[in-house]
Amino acid sequence: MFSLITLAPFQIQVDWLLRIIIAAVCGGAIGYERAIQRKSAGVRTHIVVAIASALFMIVSKYGFADILNMHNIALDPSRIAAQIVTGISFIGAGTILVRREQISGLTTAAGVWATAAIGMAVGAGMYVIGILSTAFLFIVQMLFHDDTLINKIILHVRFNIQIEAVNKHHILAQITHELEENKVENVSVKILDVSDERIVFNVDGIIDNKQDENDIIMALRKYPDITRISYTRGGK
Repeated sequence: MFSLITLAPFQIQVDWLLRIIIAAVCGGAIGYERAIQRKSAGVRTHIVVAIASALFMIVSKYGFADILNMHNIALDPSRIAAQIVTGISFIGAGTILVRREQISGLTTAAGVWATAAIGMAVGAGMYVIGILSTAFLFIVQMLFHDDTLINKIILHVRFNIQIEAVNKHHILAQITHELEENKVENVSVKILDVSDERIVFNVDGIIDNKQDENDIIMALRKYPDITRISYTRGGK
């Protein structure tokens, strides 16, 4: 008679947890770069996705060993894991909202995905890794719930605007000078459209993360030759 409850040794489950922690660090590094670019999926989302992906992989690789070791059993139980991964993605996608070019719900979607992975781990008899992953995810979600800690880590972010102005020879020098006065570094200007009456160009630069972009935009608005400013959060 075969036992349906086969627990992996504690040392192996600790190794699995180490893999998840390493995956989280790697995901956080990728999210850090995205956060600098002011993208919607930042540190939190990448950490959660990395943890979930590692847990899915561990469950798919080790979670069905007790069944496969039985006699007269010929099946591929990892196919179930694949179907759960695909199915839960649709649920997660439903939590993502787009309003006025701002995306919300990414971390929630990743959290739903991670929760599915935890449920798979516990269902496969991987209790320790499932419980520890739950605690780890909970701490991550609480720690990065707002941007206070992230803003302390990220020192600089990208600043990008499009400016439409009257085509005068001094306009570019005025704008560059104003940006430098507002501590915008590594300023890059690219002309997008030009005619005898008007000029449209893209301005890209780096600012301190604590600096208010609105102050820079309002400083540029004082020039009468500037007719329109379009601000893109996060740059290119």
